[in-house]
Amino acid sequence: MRGALALERLSRAEDGRIAYRMKRPLPDGTTHLLFTGLELLRRVASLVPPPRTNLTRFHGVFAPGAQLRPFLVPQAGAEEASEAPQAAVRKERMKQRTPRVDWAELLRRTFDLDVFVCVRCGGRRRVLASVQGGGGVRAILEHLGLGPAGARLAPARGPPRVRGVEAQAAPAKRTRPLPRTSWEGGLG
Repeated sequence: MRGALALERLSRAEDGRIAYRMKRPLPDGTTHLLFTGLELLRRVASLVPPPRTNLTRFHGVFAPGAQLRPFLVPQAGAEEASEAPQAAVRKERMKQRTPRVDWAELLRRTFDLDVFVCVRCGGRRRVLASVQGGGGVRAILEHLGLGPAGARLAPARGPPRVRGVEAQAAPAKRTRPLPRTSWEGGLG
């Protein structure tokens, strides 16, 4: 990322002001701009975007509220109306790309697994429907006789016991109590 100022073009003038040598001279022949320290900081600070905003800022005729912006930037509705019919036909044939990658493509990329290939016949599967809501899933499960309860989890259990070992050695008891900490209700 390039900075807002080229530091090699900055220098201090004889009167204490900061001189900025421009890349090309202005039409009136000006080659250097002179600023006090506060003026330079004010101009550089105006280039810094506010927190939590986009870092790309547009100024002048490209700014969002500029009056000349509609003449420079193509509008969404005007582009479709001005297209020729042949261009519209070509555009329909092109597949619309979405920024989201579907689950089958992710599995193919990650594990080299094509989920649309049938393991029995090698034919190609296709998606018939996609169930999005919970009500549809419940109706399908009830129709299949599976019920809406879902999978039952086994109850939690302790660690396995080793046969032949009567008891584990108990840890040694402390003779002195540990000091109390502030989160236990007192200062220790």
